[in-house]
Amino acid sequence: MIDLSNIKIVLLETTHPGNIGSVARAMKTMNFSNLYLVNPLCQINEISFAMASNARDVLDNAKIYNNLEEVTDDCDFIIGTTARQRDIPIEIVNPRELSENIKTSQYEKIAILLGNESRGLTNQQLSKCRVGCHIPANKSYTSLNIAASLQIILYEILMESRYSVSNINKVDRKNRAKNDQFSSFLEHMDKVLKDINFVKDDRPTISRKIQHIFNKADLTEEEINILRGILSAIENHSQ
Repeated sequence: MIDLSNIKIVLLETTHPGNIGSVARAMKTMNFSNLYLVNPLCQINEISFAMASNARDVLDNAKIYNNLEEVTDDCDFIIGTTARQRDIPIEIVNPRELSENIKTSQYEKIAILLGNESRGLTNQQLSKCRVGCHIPANKSYTSLNIAASLQIILYEILMESRYSVSNINKVDRKNRAKNDQFSSFLEHMDKVLKDINFVKDDRPTISRKIQHIFNKADLTEEEINILRGILSAIENHSQ
């Protein structure tokens, strides 16, 4: 499993305080907290905090260094982000491939480098990395801002990690209907549909197709009860 606390997010020579704040927000949303600034060309200020929203703690704990080696000396896997092809021999992976690599390789300390907004990482900075990470995009316009690109990368890593994530799906499939409940429902439905002459004995394929529809629905006990209530209401109305 991936331990997110062992991953450093490193911004190099960032020029706009708003980008630092946006990065902090992207990090906290994906459950990352270790932000490092190397030779920043701006200061963390009120714009940074405004863009960070509720990720002020990430900014408060951000560490600032004058050179990259101070940040990465204890790392055994360094990743450089890039939006363009380079003239240096480095393996380029996409965010999903990167996250799978991190999960299977069990690195102790990891650094993800993001370069200056206008030019990205220099070739010299990228050459210090084990791999480069490129986000597939529109061939004629591959540019992503720092926070957007980082969000995509961190999302893929989060999905491969041991951390629990938010889930707003209200459909609870833990209480799936048992086979006997489902069979009783199908018998009840078949009876009602025959009573109202929708299904006739000489057209058995209709019953099978209807059964297939509900098989795909993967019904819960509650949903079965609702449907049987509807069938009972139809029966009472038809009497």
